[in-house]
Formats: sequence, C-alpha cells, structure tokens
Amino acid sequence: MSWDLVKACTVAISTPDGEVRGTGFFVSQEGHLITCAHVVEEIDGWENVRVNGEAVELVYLGNRNCDDFAVLKLPNYRGDAVPLSLEFQPMDRFLSVGYGRLDFPQGASIDGTITDVNPQLEFSNLPMLRLRVKANSQQVQGGYSGSPVFDAETQQVIGAIAAYDNIDGALAIPLSTISQQWSNFSQFINIQAVIPPLPASEIKRVFISYRSEDPDLSLAQNFYEAIANAGHQAFMAGESIRLGENWAQRIDRELESCDYFLLLLSPKSATSEMVTEEVRRAKQLQDLRPEKKPGILPIRVNFPLSSPLNYDLRGYLNQIQQREWKSSVDTGKILQEVLTLLAEENQDTIYLAPTEEAIAAQQIVESLENPPFPVAEPELPEGQVDLASAFYVNRDRIEERCFEAIIKPGSLIRIKAPRQMGKTSLMARILYHASQNGCLTVPLSFQLADGKVFTDLDQFLRWFSASIGRRLKLSNKLADYWDEIFGSKDNCTAYFEEYLLTEINQPLVLGLDEVDLVFQHPEIAADFFGLLRAWHEEAKNRDIWKKLRLVVVHSTEVYIPMNINQSPFNVGLPIELPELNPEQVQDLARRHGLNWSHTEVEQLMAMVGGHPFLVRVAMYRIARRDNTLNELLQTAPTEAGLYGDHLRRHLWNLEQRPDLATAFKRIVTTITPIRLDSIQCFQLLSMGLVHLQGNDVTPRCDLYRQYFRDRL
Repeated sequence: MSWDLVKACTVAISTPDGEVRGTGFFVSQEGHLITCAHVVEEIDGWENVRVNGEAVELVYLGNRNCDDFAVLKLPNYRGDAVPLSLEFQPMDRFLSVGYGRLDFPQGASIDGTITDVNPQLEFSNLPMLRLRVKANSQQVQGGYSGSPVFDAETQQVIGAIAAYDNIDGALAIPLSTISQQWSNFSQFINIQAVIPPLPASEIKRVFISYRSEDPDLSLAQNFYEAIANAGHQAFMAGESIRLGENWAQRIDRELESCDYFLLLLSPKSATSEMVTEEVRRAKQLQDLRPEKKPGILPIRVNFPLSSPLNYDLRGYLNQIQQREWKSSVDTGKILQEVLTLLAEENQDTIYLAPTEEAIAAQQIVESLENPPFPVAEPELPEGQVDLASAFYVNRDRIEERCFEAIIKPGSLIRIKAPRQMGKTSLMARILYHASQNGCLTVPLSFQLADGKVFTDLDQFLRWFSASIGRRLKLSNKLADYWDEIFGSKDNCTAYFEEYLLTEINQPLVLGLDEVDLVFQHPEIAADFFGLLRAWHEEAKNRDIWKKLRLVVVHSTEVYIPMNINQSPFNVGLPIELPELNPEQVQDLARRHGLNWSHTEVEQLMAMVGGHPFLVRVAMYRIARRDNTLNELLQTAPTEAGLYGDHLRRHLWNLEQRPDLATAFKRIVTTITPIRLDSIQCFQLLSMGLVHLQGNDVTPRCDLYRQYFRDRL
C-alpha cells in the first residue's frame, strides 16, 4: 500500500514545453514537493518548472555542488504525500520510481540495496546514500534525479536520488541532510506509519510540558500531532484548554491522569517556575503510585546535558535518562523513540542510569549572562564563590551573626522567611563559611525526598541517615545499627553517635532546607523535630554531639503541636530575613550596570516591594535591554508580562486550596488589612503572598493585588 502511495505521489518535473528533466515527490498535502536543485537549474530556473503542466512556487533552492535539492510548491495541489523518515538501516531493500526512460512515460521503477552513507567530494563532503541497483536493466538515468528512495523495510521514503554512481548505481540525498538545510522540513515527517494504531485498551495519555515560544512551541506541536495521530491522547495547554476553562484545574486533572510526562527542557523553560512546579508534581505523583506513573521523559531542546539546571530540577531528573534535541534532524528519531515507548507495556525502560554528562550538570552561577533561577543553590560552587555572590545582598549583620554562631560547638541556626527571600542562599554561605573553618558540610533539601519517605517515621529516619552518610562518602551501614528491639529515634541516634560522627574527624554542619515539607506530615514531624532538639541538648554535655551543628531553613511558622521543651524552633539563633530596602535595591541596580536614581527604585518597589527574586528578574531584563522599566511596569500584573510565569505558579498553588484562594481573594479586594485564622495566615506567609501587620495581613506587593484581584 505504501509503495502504491509513493508512486501516486511521484511526478515528472518538466519544462514549459513538456520536456521531462527530472522527478519529484510530494511531501505534504499542501503541494510541497522535493526534487534536485540541478534539475531546476537545467530548466533555467524555478519559474520555468512545470508539474502536471502547472507552474510552481519556490520554497527552497540548494546548490548542485552541495545540498543538491529544491523544495517547490504546487499551489492548487490537494492530494496525498509520501511517508517520510530520517532513519534507515544499511542493506535495507529500496524501491524508486522515475521518469528517465522514454519507453516508460508513466515512470519506471528500480530496486536494489541501500549500502551505506558516506561524505561525497562532489557534494562538498555532505553525506550521501549509496544505492546498489539490482539489475543493469534498471540503470539510473538523468530523469531519475529527484526520485524518492523508498525503504521497503520501513515502508517510508528516506531520500532523493541525485546522481548516477558508476560503482553501485546511484547516490541519493538523505532526508536528514534536507532536514538540516531546510528548517521547516520536520513538520512533514510522517511518524504514524512507523507505529501501527494501538487498540483502545493500550492508548496512553501524554502531558506535554513546554514553553510557549519557539523552538519549544513548534517542537511541542510536532509531538502533539504525532502522538495524537498514533492513536494516543496528548495534552498541550495551548491546544487542549478551551476558552473560559479553568486552566489550573485542567492541568491538575491531566497530570493526575497521564501515563507519561513529556518535558521539553530548553534554556528558557529551565528558568520557568511553572515548569519546575509541573515536574515536582509529576514526580510526587510518581513516587506515591506503585505503577510509577507518570513516567517522566525529558528532552533537552538546544540545551546540552552539561548545561546548568536549578537545584530542584537537577534533583528530580538526575536518575532519568534524557534525550537531546539539537535541530530538526533529531525530531523524527526522538518521536519514533517516544512512540515506540508508548506502545510498550513496560515503563522500566525510562528509568535508566543518568549519563555522565547529566551527572556533570553544572551548578548555577548567577551572572548578567544567566537569568535568575527560581530555586537557589544550597552550596556555593567550588572555586566560583565571588561569581556566585555577584548579586547576593547582605542584610543588617545577619550573615555576620550566622558566621559567628556556626563555628560554635553544637550550634543551631533557624532561618525563617517566605519563599524566594534568600533563605537557601544564606544557608549556602553559612555552609561555605563553616567549610572554610574546618567543618564538613552537608546540605539536604527535603524537597527532593520521595513522597513515600514521609509516610512512616522509620522509613523517613532511614532515608535521612542514609542521605547524610552518602554525602559524607561513608558506606551504608543501616543494617548494622538498626535494631528492631529499639525505636526508630534510638536507632537513628545510634547511627549518628556510633557511626557517622565517630567516623569523621571534623565538625559536621547539616543544612536542612525546605523543612516545611515535614510539617505537612504530623505523624513524623513531632518525632523528627524532637530528635533534632534532643541532639542539640546532648551537645551541651557530650563531646561527640558537639561535632554536630544544624542550620534549619523553613518558610512558615511552626503550626504543628509540639512540647515547648522538645521543639528545635525555640532554641538556637533565630533569623528572619527581611525584604530588601531601597538602598539595597539601588545597590543591586548598580551591580547590574543600571544608573538608577531614587525615582526608578521607588517605581519598581511600588510594584514588587523588596522581593529579592522579583527585583532581580526585573533588573536582569532591563540590563539586557529586553524591556525598559516603564514597559515592564505596564504589563507586570498580566499574563503577558515579565512575571506571568511566576504569577501563574502562585495561582496554580492557590487553586489547590480553595480555602486559601477564598481568603486571599478577600485580602486583594479589600483596602484595609484582613484577619485570618492562624493556619491560613501561616500558609499564605510561607508562599510569600502576604505581609503581617500586627495580627492582620495585606498583599505583599501591588503586583499580587492587581493580578489576583482579576483572577480569583
């Protein structure tokens, strides 16, 4: 059937007088066809080319001594197109049809074997397919130039004949070369012919995560169409969400029901808060389900495996094999791989060891060349401390007090501030200062723990102990120290006291980030935090525990019920990070090369306050001349503005909690401060959406008031 289709889609390329000079074949139902550039040249230009007696339009014209192909378009064509592929196997059988013989005016077929692909000097060393024609009677003649090379094994066209070859029979331009030279070619790759339609019971649901800018958008569209054409169900927000539909609820439903989460990861999406949040939720669903769905399929779009990711994304993806898309040449191959995976019952193929390049992914170093990342690094990159501190703002002796505290035996520092206020960055600097003063340091983010870890105290403490040991490069000896006769807290204490702290000769500083996640699990929270308090108290009397120093980082007030004598949140050095003040914002502007007066500082702060991340994002864009301050402020509280991604993530989180959304709506639609119950107040504070004024709350900044007043 496919060969009949190829023959039906193959046409003669003629002069205005009807003289056949070559062959072409349709690659789209809109009339795009491929032939050879030298065929067009020999007819004295595309204006003189006729197909079925009709004139054509020029889409692309190559050079006969290099990429010897042309793309023409027959304007009134509304017919079939050949199935296309970028892949082939040497020694596959091929078929072709051309108009080179007078005794076969309707076209003559030839067949043979695809021998290999090699650079050819006469084509500027571009790779060319070598074809061995089966019989001398089928010798390639001039009119075959532009004839399709049909792989009889895959039932797809893989190239176009370009020249006679006196060794084997013919040379052909592979479609991969055409794809490299003509960027729009990938949209015509017909993937569905490779994978047969699946029974309804085997249909998979695929969530496509992407940034709505090219090349991400175009590639996402290619995947969407190919997956849908193969009989599966694809979700792509721009294609799938209807006007007026609640997009946050729809995204939640699609994430919860999808079998695979296809992540198109580009330099832009790597800085997206929404993308990071989508990956976090997909990973959370995967961890809690025995079938491990959705499977996560990361594809890096013009974004090498060694390129920096934010800390959370690195943690979510570091055990998953990733594919790399560099150009449209890769589209067909990756699509075929994805569709093959969807057709398989076993998902284990996606859980492969990461490549060395992925493991070596760099930590983020802030600079004017790199956009601000929504998640901070818990450690300063070795040898790049000055660079990593280029935009870090010291705040009112806070750093100095922390540095003094952390070198004291058995010390405990508690850092509290809303999200994106600089808590993790401060923790990283405390750990660095400790390391410079002879301490071993281990940062541990609870954000990266599997969801099932939080369901049982014993499992949680095992994970906690093993994670610290692994970072210290010590063997896992949980089996030697975990005794069923004793409780989990006793076993964990013994593991630290008799093994981890004994094996090291230096003080150990633990940086515990995102401990708010533990608050959400009261079945383990009180016991775990009580254990930290007990270790801190032990340091007052026992030398072994003097080695341990703790930095505990959290976003919200502690709203779990705890005995005051068993809580680590009322001892040690308490640190609350304030917002940036006008002087600090002006200093940050100077570091970005912006010669701002108090007027510009006041204008920006009137919109975003002293929010460190939002201030930094604005200055990055202005310093790069992507926006002026006035342009930025005009669109700031809109979906299309600079902060659209940030605002959508907040909206999505609020949609998860209708009670919080209702409470926040009251706040943004009222001029005067509002009083909330303590739990709602703490949660909105931790999200960074509100300010406290006594016991009442107000929107944190005018950006939030304007945006959410229209959205909630």
